[in-house]
Amino acid sequence: MTPLTVAMLSESYIPRLSGVVISLTSYAQALRADGHRVVIVAPAYPGHRDEDPDVLRLPSVRNPADPGFPVALPLRARVLRDPRVQAADVVHAHSPFVMGRLARSAARRLGRPLLFTHHTLYHEYVHYVPWLSPRLTRPAVLRYVREFANRCDLVIAPSGVIREMLRTHGVTARIEVLPTGTVDPRQTARADLRAARARYGIPADRPLLVTVSRLAPEKSVDVILRAFQQVSEPPGAYLLIVGGGPSAASLEALARELGIGERVRFTGALPHEGALEVMAGADLFVFASQTETQGLVLVEAMAAGVPVVAVGVAGAAEAVVDGESGLLVSPGPDPLAAGMRRLLADPTLRARLGRRGREIAAGYAAAALARQLVGLYHSVMIEHASEGLPQRT
Repeated sequence: MTPLTVAMLSESYIPRLSGVVISLTSYAQALRADGHRVVIVAPAYPGHRDEDPDVLRLPSVRNPADPGFPVALPLRARVLRDPRVQAADVVHAHSPFVMGRLARSAARRLGRPLLFTHHTLYHEYVHYVPWLSPRLTRPAVLRYVREFANRCDLVIAPSGVIREMLRTHGVTARIEVLPTGTVDPRQTARADLRAARARYGIPADRPLLVTVSRLAPEKSVDVILRAFQQVSEPPGAYLLIVGGGPSAASLEALARELGIGERVRFTGALPHEGALEVMAGADLFVFASQTETQGLVLVEAMAAGVPVVAVGVAGAAEAVVDGESGLLVSPGPDPLAAGMRRLLADPTLRARLGRRGREIAAGYAAAALARQLVGLYHSVMIEHASEGLPQRT
């Protein structure tokens, strides 16, 4: 296929680490490897400089609800004047809000198709606007996202579960399911597992459970701590919590309150490669979030050959094949603890789930999924042209 130029606009990008950022960088890297040009428009982060010449940073302001998540100033003229954006064949929004509106404006002014990847269950994050009641903000957010999606040429859902949810919420635009590609399993196979354990004072002969997520209420890391409190067999298991966020201090306090502080380690935020290395050294990966659109981190754990215990809700229920690559459990500490105990007590089952997890994760190869994305780009360009809308020549 003819190489494309794609303008991707996102509310967050490196150096921030999140599922959205990993998705964007994964696709950008794979698209560029196939000869396509990807121009990324994102907020500026204090002190960060890009080596990538195809990143356009917009001035940003501090977000009082989350200081690590700056909000870009919607400088439409700057975006539209940029020759890299003007050269785009398609415009791809990774958020429906500030950057999504900029993406829609750019697509309309330039006469390009607009795609939107629905990365997040936005209505589950309304607690970040504490001065308004969720009874008001949740339906307002659902209505806003529905209206934004319905103005797009194509909506990409990371999982079938999310596609059905969007339909239920009234999205009538074209929706295609395309998950985010995962890491090359060889990357985790090269990890120095002993060094990862030693770094956090975890004996090599003790069972290690790992979770990786943003430390925020919607990720339910407190449920993991309460479940881990119930795990006493085999004795001496450790829990490593990878990630940073607004709930870090309260979660550390909860671990002490539950009497498990000596067996729980908090690493803080790590670079993606560091998180993968820690994950690869685990005996078990645990995850309690009920707000995942795909559960990319679960696929990454599977790619590392680590069996998973996860709450079987939303995208996690699609990423993990229950009884094959891990165990899906009901929400709450007790079911999660039961799943942990079952796998910790059965090394043979862990090994079987780990092997099958690798096989399933191979279906998320980034290069293959990026080529599917290119196919979607071409399809919306054809549809756009058939409607008599201008295209770049």
